[in-house]
Amino acid sequence: MKTTITTIMLGLFLTSMISHYVRAGDDIDRTKRPVGKPAPKIQLPKIQKATLKNGLKVWLVEHHELPTVALNLVIQAGSDHDPVNQPGIASMTADVLDEGTTTRDALQISEELESIGASFAVNANFDGSFLTLSTLTKHLDRALDVYADVLTHPTFPQKEFDRLKNQRTGTLIQQRDQPPTIANNAFSYILYGTDHPYGNNPMGTEPSLQTMSREHLVHFYETSYRPNNATLIVVGDVRLGDITSRLEKALADWKTKELPSSSVPDPKLIDRMRVYLIDKPGAPQSEVRIGYPALARSTPDFFPVVTMNRMLGGQFTSRINLNLREKHGYTYGARSVFSFFKGVGPFSASGGIVTEKTDSALHEFLYEINLMRQKGMTTDELTYVKKGLLGNFALTFETPSQIAGNLQNIILYGLPEDYYENYLRNIESITLNDIQRVAQKYLDTSKMAVVVVGDLTKIKEPVSAMKLGEVILCDVNGKPLP
Repeated sequence: MKTTITTIMLGLFLTSMISHYVRAGDDIDRTKRPVGKPAPKIQLPKIQKATLKNGLKVWLVEHHELPTVALNLVIQAGSDHDPVNQPGIASMTADVLDEGTTTRDALQISEELESIGASFAVNANFDGSFLTLSTLTKHLDRALDVYADVLTHPTFPQKEFDRLKNQRTGTLIQQRDQPPTIANNAFSYILYGTDHPYGNNPMGTEPSLQTMSREHLVHFYETSYRPNNATLIVVGDVRLGDITSRLEKALADWKTKELPSSSVPDPKLIDRMRVYLIDKPGAPQSEVRIGYPALARSTPDFFPVVTMNRMLGGQFTSRINLNLREKHGYTYGARSVFSFFKGVGPFSASGGIVTEKTDSALHEFLYEINLMRQKGMTTDELTYVKKGLLGNFALTFETPSQIAGNLQNIILYGLPEDYYENYLRNIESITLNDIQRVAQKYLDTSKMAVVVVGDLTKIKEPVSAMKLGEVILCDVNGKPLP
């Protein structure tokens, strides 16, 4: 009886609450998209600067809300500095850097940082190499001691290098059986070739790893990891005079050195569309990549291109994803992206497609890209995309590590120091004419390569029948078969 009464009372309560909310929302027109709030006003932190005696530039942003400090050393040398015949050196140098110093082995480095709750990482991408550290302010001296030791006294132990090289070789062998990775690597090779750093896998290749030695890493470190080739970003609960005095002591052994000249070459232009097919027998899906070398991060068209692409394929509710996933059910997800590097990075539209619908999906990919190029965006679409970009912006400046990551972009790509102060204004000022202009300029499908990895017994004939261009059969690396 008690249970029955309780159930009845709970039902009456829920009915009352539902009725209340229905009455409160009676005047809502649910056929219209909700109107977003005005763009948030962002108060960005002031950047303080100093230069150490060894020439290292230091950028500090004070952030006293929490007793933490984040450090991010930005080194202006990444995989773009790899010899074209020896890819993988920059990323391998980063991997082995923290495996031992003259006074600590890898286990000691890990245990010392773990004992104070600090996190530390070394990594590299196409454009740079980075050493990041996050620690409580009270443990800054202990964390900085380890951080500086790894940076200035690495030994690149032969044993650890051999171990990581074997692991990486195993990963590359596994990738030969992974259609998404095959498609990505082949797409890069087809667009750029092996004579361009963007045409190679940043992890390296099996042949390059076989000939790679510890001495290659030491040479890359000696010529690239230099204070006159780096900027240290510090964000957190610390003052400029305090942190610079600590850094002068911790990095006293780190010396400047003459840097070799280096630049990223322009890629070769694609004169017409070609279709590159790579066989993956029995694959239930076809991995599709469509694109070409488009533009560098330095482009003045960055903001309209990002805005245009967000509606084309840069969000879940993009045209490409709604078409291929929601409307036709060809894929779990399809997308497009402009990859912005120091050099000319690629535009790519991609997705894993049900094998039997590969040709149909290619048609829809090209339809959406061409439609954007021909007609641009609608007023409602532009308003919607702007609101999303503006609303997400504030979320990227919440923690010291996030702030340091954003400042990294300014340093790495030589952006104006007021870049983020003007970010919202630059987004808000984009017009439909801007979208139309960049779509026509950067979405020319007649100059794009189409790469498909899948079961050729099922996809070769229907894809060839589309007559998109010359059909070229390739191996898993993207090289044409004889």
